[in-house]
Amino acid sequence: MISTVTVNYKTIDYTLRMLQSLFAHHDKEVEVFVVENGSGDDLSELRERFPQVNVIESEKNLGFAGGCNLAISQAVGDYVVLVNPDVVFDDDALYQIQQSMSAAPDVGIGGISLKNLDGSQQSCVWSFPRPIDQLLLLLKINHVLPNLRPLRRWLMKGFDYTQSADVDQVMGAFFCIRRSVIDQIGLLDDGFFMWYEEVDFCRRTVTAGWRVRYFHHISARHKLGASFDRVATIKKQAMLRRSIRRYIRKHHGLIIGTGFLLGEPIFWLASLISSIVKPI
Repeated sequence: MISTVTVNYKTIDYTLRMLQSLFAHHDKEVEVFVVENGSGDDLSELRERFPQVNVIESEKNLGFAGGCNLAISQAVGDYVVLVNPDVVFDDDALYQIQQSMSAAPDVGIGGISLKNLDGSQQSCVWSFPRPIDQLLLLLKINHVLPNLRPLRRWLMKGFDYTQSADVDQVMGAFFCIRRSVIDQIGLLDDGFFMWYEEVDFCRRTVTAGWRVRYFHHISARHKLGASFDRVATIKKQAMLRRSIRRYIRKHHGLIIGTGFLLGEPIFWLASLISSIVKPI
């Protein structure tokens, strides 16, 4: 059985579209959770149209990881798939990834080929971040010199999306977790309010001896960035910096992590300038 988890934060229009497409292609053995993450969205239409959905309402915004954990803790599926509200299913992708991961018992996390709404390929796999590429990101050097070697390595530029492969991390917009992994390493780290929670989870999974696999033959469409459209750019940048600091401290040690903390005024200034010159 598959359990899906979607966190809704001011995205009820996207969530309704995603659910409509999900149920159009999956009619059995799918347990569906929607976590309303303290955004105040009216869920009456969702409850009316999709009474089979398990709705969890949080009084406050717990962040992506915290919201997901509420549902993961209740889910009973052998696989738990995190699905963003801005995903659209064109076929039975959930059944396909269940079949693919069942055939590869040492794969702990599976990702799929995510397409833009026009059908073009999105970048949806990356290498694990290192301090140098995250420093370049925080200084916004990636906007000026996007082809620097550390950035190309991290972003896996040149990756062949037409072939399945083991990778470091897959995008959290469609993120299939084997139940055995959750039982072994625990839930998502809710210290990451937004961003890098799936990166951290992939790293913990690989450290525990599992593989992370990109499946090229399974796909869904994804409106990149829609989940954050309604959050101010400067606020998104602050959340990003906090998540990077946490990831670096957790996986690269206190000394390097402290360096990133001390650099916060410079990173804030770079973020401010970038939001004015090129909002992201």
